[in-house]
Order: sequence, then structure tokens, then C-alpha cells
Amino acid sequence: MTFVIIHTGVAMYFCLVNFKKTQNMKSLIAIALGLVMQIATAQEFKVQPESSKLSVTGTSTLHDWECVVETFKGSISATIKNNKIVSIESFNFQFQVDDLKSGKSAMDKKTYEALREKKNPTITYKGTAVVINDHSATFSGTMIIGGNKREFTTKVKIGYSNGMITLSGKKEFKLTDFNIEPPTAVFGTIKTGDEVAIHYNIQLKN
Repeated sequence: MTFVIIHTGVAMYFCLVNFKKTQNMKSLIAIALGLVMQIATAQEFKVQPESSKLSVTGTSTLHDWECVVETFKGSISATIKNNKIVSIESFNFQFQVDDLKSGKSAMDKKTYEALREKKNPTITYKGTAVVINDHSATFSGTMIIGGNKREFTTKVKIGYSNGMITLSGKKEFKLTDFNIEPPTAVFGTIKTGDEVAIHYNIQLKN
């Protein structure tokens, strides 16, 4: 009788030890899973053209003008944590020069010629340096216009809601910075101003 009690006690001891080990293992697994869920990874967000807007404005000796980019594409690699953009690892935007439309075919033709559209049909902006400060960010990358490459930095308002990233802002620069001669018309009597501005409100979705 005593022998049985001893062995029963031993069995209960080992069961208790195994139970504790199992519980500890489960706890470790739960902690590990929690940590994995908290570790945010970069995701690719692509431009949604139907809900985005990109345009270029400028002046001339006749009137101010605006060219709307009818279609463009691009993406960013961003890390989201707690419904907030914590980092942007890279970005890449581009559009075709002949997608710049002013509503006036004669002006569009002059614009395409000035941007050397035949040899350089695409305008691109891409980079890997983005500094985020709450709801704003500084994008630094390479802009290529008319075949000329320049370092380009711009301040951007950023937001994230319902799985959508919003980038908005305005950036002024000179055409001559890219070795582009401002377009002229009517034998040079109408001249486009050297300074232009890019306006953008871009929606990107994962």
C-alpha cells in the first residue's frame, strides 16, 4: 500500500512538472507571437490615379497657366505601426511628358518640345531618403526631367487612414535648373516664366 502511494506521489510530481513546463512553453509562444505582431514591416503602397491629382503651374507674359498630369504611377515602401506612418524606406513616381495637358494643344506642343519629349518621354522622381516628423516628411531623391538628373528635396504632408496613405504639397523650382529653356510662342513675343511649381495630392493604397 505504501509502495503504491509513493509511486502515485512521484507520478503526480512529474505530472505537475510537465504541466508547468507546458504552461511555460505556452507563455513563451504567446510572448513570441505578440512580439512578432508588434514588429512592423515595410509594405508597398501604390498610387491610386482615380483619387489623386498632380499638376504643374507657371506664368507667362500673357497669362498664368496650369498643366494637369492626366495619368501617372508610382509607389512607396512604408512601415505602418499603430495606424501611423513610422518610416518610408523608398519612393518612385513617374509620368509621361505627353500626359501633361493644358487644354491648349499649341501650348502642349511647345511644352513637349521644351522638355525634349521625343528623346526623354518620362519624368521620374525616386529616392530612399525620407525623414518623418509627425504629419510631415522631407523627401530627398533624384528628379529626371528632359534627360537631366538633379537632386530634389521637398516637404510633404503625410497622412494614413483606412489603409490609405496621402501625400500632399507643393514644390517650386526653375526649369533652367534642369537645363530646360522656358518655352516661347508667337516668334518669342510670349514667354513662359522660368519658375514653375508642382502641386500634388496623391493617394496610395496597399
